[in-house]
Amino acid sequence: MTLGEQLKKLRQERELSQPELSALVGIEQSYLSKLENDKSIPSNEIFQKILTAFNLNLEQFLKMFTLSESKKQLIQIPMIDAWFKQQHQVSVINQRQYLYVCSFLIVIAITLFYTGASKLIFTERFYQYESRGIVLKGEPKNIFHQWRDLLDRTQKDSHKVSIIKGIEMAKRRDDVIYLSPNHRGQRFSLEVEGGLREYYIDREVEIPQPINAWLQLFGVLLMSAGIMGFVLERKFYKL
Repeated sequence: MTLGEQLKKLRQERELSQPELSALVGIEQSYLSKLENDKSIPSNEIFQKILTAFNLNLEQFLKMFTLSESKKQLIQIPMIDAWFKQQHQVSVINQRQYLYVCSFLIVIAITLFYTGASKLIFTERFYQYESRGIVLKGEPKNIFHQWRDLLDRTQKDSHKVSIIKGIEMAKRRDDVIYLSPNHRGQRFSLEVEGGLREYYIDREVEIPQPINAWLQLFGVLLMSAGIMGFVLERKFYKL
């Protein structure tokens, strides 16, 4: 529909004659006839008066057109041309922000995936230390490993004493495993209630951390979202 056809349609819908609308707008009837027959284009001032006569704003008026078909004619009115330029500028800004978001998603995706795959933050390699029991105050720290060497073999009934001491140490034995993400040396001590525990390194172990798998999964999802955003960008922003 052309500009003139729309003006005529609006006038007829409001049951106004050409003389009546001409009087409302403050123009000659002959000029209104030219407008309705697309033989003339209104100035900004006249166009604003027409909108006021029909009790419409610019956005409401433009919604009545298929802009892809009528834009060439409509932009001959400076007010409408300025509106289209403003909308174009807003669209460019929105498009730029949209692309920034897509790029940000891809950067975050790569970061998350690399963090999960490399296990830099949530390590899966641990050093396993073992403590055989609590070392009492005054006892050597290696009592559980070398208690036999501490016995006096020269005393009478040393064999019996060794058996009794062996039973005692067996009763005191309380194995505890300590996993450390950092190497703490061949052994280290921790104070506990009743004494201390001497931990000796046993071996290195790999313990899967579910969070690393989740980080990689979220990385893949965000990467997909970012790439899909770039693919759909032209569909969303037809400038």
